[in-house]
Parts: sequence; C-alpha cells; structure tokens
Amino acid sequence: MRLWAAGFRDNQDLSAGDKAYVTRLVMVRTGMNQADAEKRVNDVIVEAKTAADTARKGAAKLSFWLTAAMLFGAFAASLAAVEGGSLRDGTWNDRTLTPRAI
Repeated sequence: MRLWAAGFRDNQDLSAGDKAYVTRLVMVRTGMNQADAEKRVNDVIVEAKTAADTARKGAAKLSFWLTAAMLFGAFAASLAAVEGGSLRDGTWNDRTLTPRAI
C-alpha cells in the first residue's frame, strides 16, 4: 500500500523499479508470464488513476454543494432571527402588537 500511495502522489506514475517489482510480485503470486503480468499491472494502474480522479471530482462537487447548502441555511437562519426578533418586540410585519389580557 505504501508503494501505491507514494507512487500515485501528485498524479505521478510508478517508477520503473517499482513497476518491475510489482510485475514480479504478480508473476510469482499468479503464475502468469511476464507480458501478461505487465499488462495486468498497467491495467490496474489505469483503473486506480481513473478511480482516484473520479473520487477527486466527486469530492469537489460534494464540497461545493455542502458549502452552498450551509450558506443557504445561514441566510434562512438570519431571516428567521429577524422575524423572531420582530415578533418578540411586538413589531412584526410593521404592526404594533399588543398582548391579550388573560
């Protein structure tokens, strides 16, 4: 995992030595020949970069919409505070409100 995390940092590719190491590891664990192992490693690298890019775009959209929702909520809360303050002070809707006798 450290190899993958360090290799894909800043949208870089795995170094030649790291890619050869991973290819050898795939060859040993799966019994594939070198060409098939290299193809599998390259396919996984492409899939990982695509997934990371998709996740990055999704996170950017989510953060934008969360920010917009929080701004909308703050605006709604300020309007409610103004209305509530006017109701408390008895000046709601530009009318003077007088309390009823109980």
